[in-house]
Amino acid sequence: MIGDNIKKGLNFGFNTDSFFGIGFGVIGDNNLEKLKAKFNEFFNLINIYGIGTVEINTEIEQLFPGILEDFIIPAIKNSNISSFSVHLPYLQLNPASLLDEYRQFSSKSMIKIVNAFKNSALNVKRFVIHLTSEFEDSIMLFPISEKEKKTLIEGAVDKAMKSMSEILAATELEPGIFALENLEVFPFGFLYPVVEKLGVSVCFDIGHWGLQGREPLSFFELFGSVEEIHIQDMTEEKPNFRTTVKNEHRPLGSGVLDIEGFLNYLKSKKFGGSLIIENRSEKDLIDSLEFLKHKKFL
Repeated sequence: MIGDNIKKGLNFGFNTDSFFGIGFGVIGDNNLEKLKAKFNEFFNLINIYGIGTVEINTEIEQLFPGILEDFIIPAIKNSNISSFSVHLPYLQLNPASLLDEYRQFSSKSMIKIVNAFKNSALNVKRFVIHLTSEFEDSIMLFPISEKEKKTLIEGAVDKAMKSMSEILAATELEPGIFALENLEVFPFGFLYPVVEKLGVSVCFDIGHWGLQGREPLSFFELFGSVEEIHIQDMTEEKPNFRTTVKNEHRPLGSGVLDIEGFLNYLKSKKFGGSLIIENRSEKDLIDSLEFLKHKKFL
């Protein structure tokens, strides 16, 4: 039965990326008939594992305007999934851009998608948002002075704050429904004032945190307001004695992160938010679900 996992203490879900590729086929086949058939398999897997929440990646709207309202939202409305979160697009957008025209375009693109779901009557629990892009990650690696780096960081944070304020004003939703996600390189501490000042919540991605060499539990020592968590494992390979290569989005239980210990910690704290599995293939997703089932979390 859908949602059975909630009875065991944690609310697991998974992102549509696992089944359809990033953004419902941005890297795959967007043939509409194939997409419809794939949805039937997707809903079947949800039923098999008793999943209560699905996170919808909306990247496809950037390439196929209108597909959310014309196909994806109606398909999901006709399912019996109990709740949803929505991952706002990020691949081609940057709400922290110092180029204000691009920043405004990015925030308006997100507003359009939020309003599409707002008008759909779907039970959306969270809108997960990236407020920075790979450019802000690269700032941390630029061969420039600390003073110059500080100027760029402060500028990006100011623009991110402005975009988030615009999104809140335009959508007229409670701030807590938006969950700001920590990213791979740009320190989350720089962006946390957005959470504190505007009242948005946090989406904690344990893989992104792991890429910074940190264990999942340490995030809670630094930041609060966590309402959603992206879970995955991470592998470490050493092609030579000087280099360690880390790969996130791996199946749960296949890597170096203490997934079982982390989930037991969340159970002990009665974490009530969603735990969204973020893998990159259907096979990896099923491996993750089987791990959770074997460990009696599902």
